[in-house]
Amino acid sequence: MKLNYHHLYYFWQVAKSGHLTRTADALHVSQSSLSQQIRQLEARLGKTLFLREGRRLVLSEAGRLAFDYADSIFRQGEDLAALFTAGGHAHREVVRVGAVATLSRNFQEGFLRPLLDRDDLELSLQSGAMDDLLRRLSAHQLDVVLAIQPIHE
Repeated sequence: MKLNYHHLYYFWQVAKSGHLTRTADALHVSQSSLSQQIRQLEARLGKTLFLREGRRLVLSEAGRLAFDYADSIFRQGEDLAALFTAGGHAHREVVRVGAVATLSRNFQEGFLRPLLDRDDLELSLQSGAMDDLLRRLSAHQLDVVLAIQPIHE
């Protein structure tokens, strides 16, 4: 199965913003065109990638998995481009942090503050339910999970 990376890029951009219209404006395409490209990707993968919550789009479980892959693919593309530009970094480490959705944003920022200014490090922060985050941690899709509740085995 060949993947259309243009469709994947559009999906990745919408997933990062959570808004179809804002993303369409930022990419200078129509909302209907952007929506159609994402539907084509969903058809190719055989999975629904987004769920609607009011006006926002949130990732389905398949969407979160696809986003992790897309994020890695496009980050590596950015690294490749940086490798061939003056002053670019050939390689940046990625730290993938999962945070329970109900965790205070101030706590997250305070905990991660020492990592935010590092040029050699890229921080990927993802939120979700504790069970999902722990599953992704055990599958090595996350490096650490932030939570305020103990983990029961």
